[in-house]
Amino acid sequence: MNRNVTASLITQVVMDAISRNPADAQAAMAIAVNAAPELGPAITQQLRIAFPALLQTATRPRLITPPPIQTGALSRAPAPTESSEADLAATQVLNESNDQDPLEGFNRAIFAFNDLLDSYLMVPIAYVYRLIMPAPLRRMGRNFFENFNEPVVAINDLLQRDLKNAGTSVGRFVINSTIGLFGFFEVAERFGLEEHPADFGQTLHSYGVGHGPYIVLPFLGPSTARDAVGGGVDSFLSPMTYVLDFETRMYLKAGEIVGYREQVLDPLKELREGSLDYYAAVRAAWFQKREEELRKGAPSKTEGVDKLFSDVK
Repeated sequence: MNRNVTASLITQVVMDAISRNPADAQAAMAIAVNAAPELGPAITQQLRIAFPALLQTATRPRLITPPPIQTGALSRAPAPTESSEADLAATQVLNESNDQDPLEGFNRAIFAFNDLLDSYLMVPIAYVYRLIMPAPLRRMGRNFFENFNEPVVAINDLLQRDLKNAGTSVGRFVINSTIGLFGFFEVAERFGLEEHPADFGQTLHSYGVGHGPYIVLPFLGPSTARDAVGGGVDSFLSPMTYVLDFETRMYLKAGEIVGYREQVLDPLKELREGSLDYYAAVRAAWFQKREEELRKGAPSKTEGVDKLFSDVK
C-alpha cells in the first residue's frame, strides 16, 4: 500500500476517534504513531492541520506511552511486529471507521460533487462578496440571519424543556429586531442575553435519539441521519416559512449561504491544502463542531479537553 495513502487512512481514523472521544486524544495519536513509526511525521503533519492545538502538547508522540483506552476506534490497534504492520493497522482502523461512516463510498461521491460546485461557483462568489462588502457590513449580514433564526431556536428550547434558554431566545429576538433594527445590530448581548445553538436535531439528541450514519447531502454538505431530519423539521418550525413568500425565502437563503461561505473561506482553504484526505478532515472537523453544539454551552465531560480543539475550524 502506498505510504501516503496508509498515513492518510490511519490519520482519518485518529481524527474520527478524537472527534468521538476527545479525552483520548493523546492516547489515540500515540497508538497510531506507535503502530506505524515510519509514518509518524506524515501522521502528525495531518493532525496538525485538523487539530492545531493538539500538537502543542505532543510534539514527539512517538515517545508518549498511551494510557489505556476503554473504548475508541484505535483501542484494539496491535503493536508493530513486522515491516508490513502499517498496512495491517490501516486496514483495521479503516474497518473501524465504517461504523461511523457506513455510506462512505456514496458520501465521497456527493462530497466530490459538492466540492466541484463549491470550487467553481461558491468560492468565486464568496471572494467577490468579501471584496465589495466591508467587514462591518458582512458582520451585520450575519447578525441579521442569526436573528432570523432565533424563533426556531426558541421553539427547540421549549421542546427540550429548557425554559431559561427559551426566554433568552425570545428576548434576543425582540431586542435585536427592534433596537437592533431587524437584527442588523447585536444589541441583546449588552443586556446579558447570549446567543446559543438549538435545532431539532439537538432536540432529538436530548430525547436520546442517536445520530445515525454520517451523510453528505447534495448542496448542503455534512450531516447525519438525525440532523438531516432535524433540518427539515426546523424549516417547518420557522414562522418565516408562513410569513414570507417562497421567492423571498430563497433570496434570503442564498444571501445566508454566501455570507457563511465567505466566513469560512480561509479555514477551509487551510484544511484543504494541509490534508491528504480532505473528505476525512472535513468529516472530523464537522463531528467535533457538532459535538460542541449538542452540549449547548455545557462544559465538556472531561475538564480541560476543549482547549485541545480551540483552533479547530
